Amino acid sequence: MAADIENKLEESSRLFQSSGGVFEIEYKGQLIYSKKALGRFPEDGEILRIVANLDQGMALQEAQAEAAKGIPQLPSFFEWLSGFMAKRGAQRGS
Repeated sequence: MAADIENKLEESSRLFQSSGGVFEIEYKGQLIYSKKALGRFPEDGEILRIVANLDQGMALQEAQAEAAKGIPQLPSFFEWLSGFMAKRGAQRGS
């Protein structure tokens, strides 16, 4: 991914070691992607689409949403847990 960004955007990239599942990308000093917030790694080309959208003048949230179009959205943990508990309750009631 770093090589892709460097080649296509002619920008340098740096890797900072961390722990706890953190994977974040900043562009021009602005956090544009956070695995911790979204619960997933970016799809191929997603970061480049976010950057292109920002460079076209889109606001960050709009640029992120546009770049993520077509990417299946996973349920949050609480949505998953609610569904799980509902199914479990339905099975017990049968």
